[in-house]
Amino acid sequence: MFSTQYGPWAVIAGGSDGIGAAFAREAAVRGLNLVIVARRSGPLEDLARELCTAHPKIEVRTHSIDLGEANAIELIKKATEELEVGMLIYNAGAESQFGPFLDHDWALLQSRLERNFFVKAALVHHFGRLMRSRKRGGVILMGSTAGFGGSPGFTFYASSKAFTHNLAEGLWYEFKRDNIHLLCPVVGPTRTPTMINSYGPMEGHATEPDYIAKGAFERIANGPIWISEDIADGIKAMIGMAPADRATIVAQKAAEFAKKIPR
Repeated sequence: MFSTQYGPWAVIAGGSDGIGAAFAREAAVRGLNLVIVARRSGPLEDLARELCTAHPKIEVRTHSIDLGEANAIELIKKATEELEVGMLIYNAGAESQFGPFLDHDWALLQSRLERNFFVKAALVHHFGRLMRSRKRGGVILMGSTAGFGGSPGFTFYASSKAFTHNLAEGLWYEFKRDNIHLLCPVVGPTRTPTMINSYGPMEGHATEPDYIAKGAFERIANGPIWISEDIADGIKAMIGMAPADRATIVAQKAAEFAKKIPR
């Protein structure tokens, strides 16, 4: 059963809306208790009420924590120290600020380092050790098409996704000997509140969060990487390009995209 391998508790980092909320709903359907972590308390509480009403047999705990702060790791450890966590979903990391690397203040970039690199790796290490002791568990680390090449204007974000893809691929092999399943779902443009609020209405093809969450749970035992079928051809084309050509094309697309960002 799903809860036997991945329960009784799941921790979702970056879970207040969009893909994270979709993961919370899917996990609740499968009978997992939830610890949902995100920066904004309002959406967290709204989601918790929704889930508790729809699934009265599960428990939902929320914690308003900024994953870009250095103390996030210890706060999450303390919030879960008495719980048996069988699943970790790290969904945080969307980028809402377009611009050249050198134009960003270092304080912003440092918070991205914490959220997209350090906190992610530290939580996988912490909960992975606990799962190893029980010889069961599951980890989902969200990937992105941006991780397959440099993305001028979103350079830090793209590099963090490349890190995630490689981390997931290596850990998948290490973890499977201890019956810990690991999957990195790779997605492209997705219809989430963060994307819409930051960049305006989605144009062209966009994936729905529910599709990603359901698909990831269905494939978690078959990692390490799941590339959504609707973007597979585009990724193959990206990988086949010369690096300079890829960066140039992505820069041109990013510049056009930036023109549509609401001011």
